[in-house]
Amino acid sequence: MGESQEKEKIAELCGAIMGDGWIQSNKKSFFLAGDPVEDKEYYDKVISKIIREVLVLVKPKEFSYWGVYGISIHKKDYIEKLLNWGLPKGKKVGRAFVPKWVIHSDNKIKTAFIRGLFDTDGCVFCQKDYTKYADNFNSEYHTKIRLRISSVSQRLIEQVFCLCQTLRFRCVTRKIKRGFKNNRNNHDVYILEINEGESISRWFKSLNPSNIKHVSKYLIWKKFGFCPPNTNLRQRKDILKKIINPYKLYVRECRSGQTRQTQNLLA
Repeated sequence: MGESQEKEKIAELCGAIMGDGWIQSNKKSFFLAGDPVEDKEYYDKVISKIIREVLVLVKPKEFSYWGVYGISIHKKDYIEKLLNWGLPKGKKVGRAFVPKWVIHSDNKIKTAFIRGLFDTDGCVFCQKDYTKYADNFNSEYHTKIRLRISSVSQRLIEQVFCLCQTLRFRCVTRKIKRGFKNNRNNHDVYILEINEGESISRWFKSLNPSNIKHVSKYLIWKKFGFCPPNTNLRQRKDILKKIINPYKLYVRECRSGQTRQTQNLLA
């Protein structure tokens, strides 16, 4: 692996860590983890390989205490190397950012960082078209694809927005105020979003995301013109293999809705 390829791998790993990773303030441990079902394949096939190539051999595992699946490193030398890449230690809430060396690098490095961040902290979802101009297909099925990266760090989202502008992606940012709820002060969430199908197609083509959780939703939307909500990864794989007919999921949704309506009438 050449130097430029290694830098890309490091940038992608840094993006993933800014999304779902953290280094303890005492520098004794590093963790990078996600959903034990939806993200497992990503950690097994992608993240563990990147870490092996640029840092050390690791084996993903389930952290049952937290209900997550991922990777941990406890050797000081490797954690120091992570810190030398510009990653923060301690509580990351509101403190995540794009390392300076990524900002001042070429577009390949910037793309790699965004890919790592999107794979861990991004999401893809589809909505129905509720406008008065929508035809039957668009109002009945979830055809309007959306791509989103969320963070409680305003700085991170603003910096990623600038990177996306450099890479000529049309995106918007906004803030969701969380306020005080359940006896705790919840942090506001900052969002970067792409709402245009053509731009999202270019995003997947240019960035080449690695997390099958996101890719499967995009491929279903690309193939059928919609993607049903509330599906798990196995279902989406079966849809792409033609084992599950995605249209039939709406029959089930309709029936469950009618059942709830009947129960409400009888209550």
